[in-house]
Amino acid sequence: MTGIPSSSGIGAGTVYLLHEREVPLGRTGPSSSRNDGGTRSHTRRSSESEMERFGRGIKVAAVYYSALIERIREKLGEDEAEIFEGHLEILTGEDMAEAVEEAIMEREAIAERAVIDFVEETAREFEELESDYFRQRAGDLRDIGRRLAEAIYYGSISDPAELPENSVIVAEELTPSATARLDTEQVAAIITEKGGRTSHAAILARSLSIPCVTGVEGLIAAVRSGQQVLVDGDAGTVDTDLDHKKLSEARKRKETARKEEEKRRTWSKMAAPELADGKPYALMANVGGVAEAEQAASFGAAGIGLFRTEFLFMRFSDFPGLDQQADEYRAVCRAMAPAPVIVRLLDCGADKPLPYAPHPPEDNPFLGERGIRYLLARETQLKIQIQAIARVFEEGHQIKAMIPMVISASEIDAVRSLVPAGASALPVGIMVETPASVMIVDRLAEKADFISIGTNDLVQYLLTVDRGNPRVSAYYQEFHPAVLAAISRIVEGAHKAGIHVGVCGDMASHPDSALALLALGVDEISAGINAIPELKACLAGTRASTLDELASRLMTAADADEARMHAKKLISGDPVPWKAE
Repeated sequence: MTGIPSSSGIGAGTVYLLHEREVPLGRTGPSSSRNDGGTRSHTRRSSESEMERFGRGIKVAAVYYSALIERIREKLGEDEAEIFEGHLEILTGEDMAEAVEEAIMEREAIAERAVIDFVEETAREFEELESDYFRQRAGDLRDIGRRLAEAIYYGSISDPAELPENSVIVAEELTPSATARLDTEQVAAIITEKGGRTSHAAILARSLSIPCVTGVEGLIAAVRSGQQVLVDGDAGTVDTDLDHKKLSEARKRKETARKEEEKRRTWSKMAAPELADGKPYALMANVGGVAEAEQAASFGAAGIGLFRTEFLFMRFSDFPGLDQQADEYRAVCRAMAPAPVIVRLLDCGADKPLPYAPHPPEDNPFLGERGIRYLLARETQLKIQIQAIARVFEEGHQIKAMIPMVISASEIDAVRSLVPAGASALPVGIMVETPASVMIVDRLAEKADFISIGTNDLVQYLLTVDRGNPRVSAYYQEFHPAVLAAISRIVEGAHKAGIHVGVCGDMASHPDSALALLALGVDEISAGINAIPELKACLAGTRASTLDELASRLMTAADADEARMHAKKLISGDPVPWKAE
């Protein structure tokens, strides 16, 4: 099978099918010899048998939550563990038991339906209360209900945090919430049926040096759980017909790659981000948490140009509180100190939903309630996040706030109004990633302390191309004349207002497009962690004096292919200098 090469490397291992297991809520369930397919039906025999199934499910779920609590306490701390201790108390409490028993005995419900009906009714009651605390607990209840119903139906709870060693993650599409739960140390490779190089799966894989192939048509139907597969992230291939020779060759390639990676990281840590004539450029990193920030520091990143806080939010079963967020932001700042850290405000919705905060379906979620729109509709959560960032800023850390999906100056004003008086000097910047913000960039720049261009969405919206659809991936052209003109306009607007402009999209992670960005006047590029060594190496052969000429050629190029060709011609640095050491 072939797909889109999305993260380089070789990975061999056992297929782990990642999906939310569906639990039918009618009057039937599986037989006592449960299996993941649920193919053997079980008709409700009696109220007593359903109570027994409920009891078994409670035991399975209690074991799951007890193990989860210990794992979270060890990895994240006591505060986060207490959240799930509360879940365990609800699970084993009298309210749940009494409501489920009544539904089974008096309404002849099956156990799964009784559980879901109870948590949904209680969650709706919580949402109607004036207390923010109880309204926010509604998501917890629904999550507990889903897990318990799964335990009743299947006799187990799927947990991607407990992956076996050398797992090859196979998914139709790897969502950020699923990503946040993965134990990436056990992941040998990632394959998805949908998506492309700018999908969440690809971005995660590149940042962690995990081989990845996306857009593999027919993937889910072609593989089975437990099957051995070989993934080539450079060629974009997935091999399911393995023998001893292929596996042996793959192990040798992986070991060679591991040794080269050590040299690569050491070289990158020491190499300065500068062009051939010594002109420096700011090379930052995109991260999703503390572990990635530490990795970015080990690669010699000059700071964090994008902290994707949606990954932090997705680690929890409900919106994290002020203390929890401040602890995370502080830890990332300490990992990079004294370098700056730009924290993007929660950017969810569309392809990044929060599992505990569902909102009504939208016909076109990419044009719906996402980014700053989502936050302004939930001002309490926006205020908490701003306060957490401000607290860390007041402690003396080099932290900045960045607003996603801005289309008007009023959105900037709304965020600034929530910054505490003691942190009034907190830098607040914006992401320019919509045609609207490009057109009024002069006015937005007057309100912002800095600008960061989100090229992934900007390209998508400018060219009306779904970046996650492999059928139209050829139309997603970062060097399209319209994209280059938009970037040039943004840079001009930012510099006119006296503020700097960076890029945190995928364009910053490739030598040719990174060079084009520098030629167009971008002050700072923020790349995927794993791209940093190649960027430093390839750009080291380019002289600053050639950038003006490149800019002229880019702006007059007839199409994307011609523009990319001009950029590629200027790259003359040794792409792998660490091999010579």
